[in-house]
Amino acid sequence: MRARWVRRLLLMVCAASVASVTALGFASWASAAPTGQVYLVQAMAGTTLALSVDGTVVQAAAAPKTVVGPLSLAAGQHVIKVMSGSKALVSARFGVTGRDSLDVVVHRASDKAMSPVVTVFKNDLAAVGPGKTRLVVSHVAVAEPADIRVDGTPYFRNVANGESLSLVVPARTYSLDVVATAAGNRTILAPVRAALEAGTLTRVFAFGNPDEKTTDAIVQVVKVPVVGAGRPTSVHTGDGGQAADEFAGSHPLPWLSIAGGLGLLALAGGFGAASGSLRSLAATGGRPRR
Repeated sequence: MRARWVRRLLLMVCAASVASVTALGFASWASAAPTGQVYLVQAMAGTTLALSVDGTVVQAAAAPKTVVGPLSLAAGQHVIKVMSGSKALVSARFGVTGRDSLDVVVHRASDKAMSPVVTVFKNDLAAVGPGKTRLVVSHVAVAEPADIRVDGTPYFRNVANGESLSLVVPARTYSLDVVATAAGNRTILAPVRAALEAGTLTRVFAFGNPDEKTTDAIVQVVKVPVVGAGRPTSVHTGDGGQAADEFAGSHPLPWLSIAGGLGLLALAGGFGAASGSLRSLAATGGRPRR
């Protein structure tokens, strides 16, 4: 009777341990859910702005050309609110998924009212080749559709306000300018020289109002991976294996907890079986039953 009681007690203790430790492990795993990185870009010429995200002020006095971030935001919906002094200019909702990299740009539309607007651009952080860079030029100026020229050659044509195009180029210094697509090629952004480094994403925002002579460029540089350079130090064998390695390597606690708990249960079962054998031997005077 006593051995049976001991066995039941051990089983109860082990079950409670498995439940609590496993819950702790899954809580730790859940708390490490991926987040996105968000940059707030102030592209309203001649105005100082207060920028808030989800009700929290992240920049109380952002001058033009200010880039705030990266902010680590959880996956889901978020709200940016833009103030000028005590006046609310615009608010907008934007979505974030795990491991996103976003530019949330505050600028003026190209309508007659030059209304404040928010445009979200997703950053392409895909790898580039050795000696290469990804160049992205965005038109957020108060102007008509335009051609974006690189060293005098129109690479992007008829780009409207709020639109963006990209290309991968060798890393070196380029001259960038923006001219109206319509006849006459009115200058929207005068030539800007940009030194592009290898292994980067370089984003150029053309903003301001050419009629008021306030056009300028905001340049943002983000590192990206490089592929095809040097001898590899390790070999990945496919997305499935990488995902499994990441999951197990980053969050081992739940599985170790379960394995450890099962081991304790097995130990308890073995102890109970051993106790039963001892009772049997004692009942037969030390001789095994046939």
